[in-house]
Amino acid sequence: MCLPSIIEVAEKAGVELNPRTLNKKEVYAKCPFCLGDTNRKGKYKLSLNQNMNVFKCWLCGEHGGVLEFESKLTGLSFEEVKVKYFGQKKKEVHPVEMLSPMQLRKIGWAQYKRQNRDDFMKKRAEVIRDWKNYEREEKVKYFAMLMVIAHLENQEERQKELLTYLAKACGESPLDMLFSVIFGEYLKETSQRADWAIEGTEIARSAWKVSLKTLDFDFEQVSSNTIMCFYLSKLNKHKPLNDRINLKSS
Repeated sequence: MCLPSIIEVAEKAGVELNPRTLNKKEVYAKCPFCLGDTNRKGKYKLSLNQNMNVFKCWLCGEHGGVLEFESKLTGLSFEEVKVKYFGQKKKEVHPVEMLSPMQLRKIGWAQYKRQNRDDFMKKRAEVIRDWKNYEREEKVKYFAMLMVIAHLENQEERQKELLTYLAKACGESPLDMLFSVIFGEYLKETSQRADWAIEGTEIARSAWKVSLKTLDFDFEQVSSNTIMCFYLSKLNKHKPLNDRINLKSS
């Protein structure tokens, strides 16, 4: 089966396209990932290249091929989208094999895998546990930042600027669609939010309390307080991510 057209994928997902560009190689659209151009009339920051079947947002930096595009839009994993168009692989792949080198570096396992792949595969449960811990902490940290931005008072223009900044920061994270995930959680009723969002909210509150004591409500200061409160929360749990530096000698 052939790859789907990136324009067809966008249309099925309800992505708003710029009609003036439909007959061109580069079709522009509203970005469904960062939402940075949502309320900007005539502004379309998501580029869809019909010839190469790739996409890129010029605000948040999200980019990739058509299968990754469908994955990000639908919430299906990249592998699920591949199976949709090319069928199921005969050999099942363990989730640990789906982690990229950058993801493995973030949790301290990349070098270990390079040095002893067989032993690495025996420790798959530990690797996945470490990744899940890291994934949760990233969500907690960035959700706290989102809550801080969302509660800035009388700074609507700055909120837009900071949300764009946060979207770009999320785009550099090894977690797929991080900004979309945390923003989607923010839109839920408080009682329906995941536990990591609840924890992120508490960290944001702690950051504001610190700012209250110093009466410094500049975003940079509140942001710094948020990161400080996040790491203090990690220390209080006594569950830091495993340090794998010396594993090669075990």
